[in-house]
Amino acid sequence: MSTVRFTRSAQDDLLEIWLLIAQDSATSADNILNMIAHEAELLSQQPFMGRARPELGSGIRSWATASPYILFYTVVNGAVVVLRVLHHARDIRQLKLV
Repeated sequence: MSTVRFTRSAQDDLLEIWLLIAQDSATSADNILNMIAHEAELLSQQPFMGRARPELGSGIRSWATASPYILFYTVVNGAVVVLRVLHHARDIRQLKLV
């Protein structure tokens, strides 16, 4: 099993997600973040199970979680590095992933 690391941008994304959802329910916000963390751990067991996204940059992959959020990540020396955590409806081509 490899390790999972969230970049500063991904950590900021998680905070924004939590703050947005917590406006209605802190419990729901916690549940979404727990779900995302669980899926990131699944990636640590099989880092290449996500979809290759060469149009976004070299080595970038994506994993659609069971929540409305997608993990954008790369694998560096066997470790999963989550670059961003973005809502599936966002236009990712307009965003900087790395």
